[in-house]
Amino acid sequence: MRKTRDGRRRFSHEFKIAAVRRVLDGEKLGAVARELDIAFRLLWDWKKRVLERGEQHLYGMGRPSGSAAKPQKDDAHRRIAELERLVGRQQLEIRFLDKALRRVEELRQQKNDDGAAASTKR
Repeated sequence: MRKTRDGRRRFSHEFKIAAVRRVLDGEKLGAVARELDIAFRLLWDWKKRVLERGEQHLYGMGRPSGSAAKPQKDDAHRRIAELERLVGRQQLEIRFLDKALRRVEELRQQKNDDGAAASTKR
């Protein structure tokens, strides 16, 4: 832990992880907070963030700093790439289903004995 110019305490990533792991291992959140001399709500927020997003996301809490901005930026790039891959897969599926639908329609028309277009109604 170190203090900022305005007197606020800053906790290292390792400190936060160790505190959250103690809670996740079964220790009472209030007891861990008292022992470490931190606010109950602060430890609760850390735990919530770890459970929802993972340990690496504890960097982005509190005031932004140069080191905190980088993991968020990396996460954003990773998320964008993941979404682009998802869009690509969906486009492939749409093309496949479109071709399959066209083929089914062609087969329906070929099965119609009188040469007229087959109805899509049942």
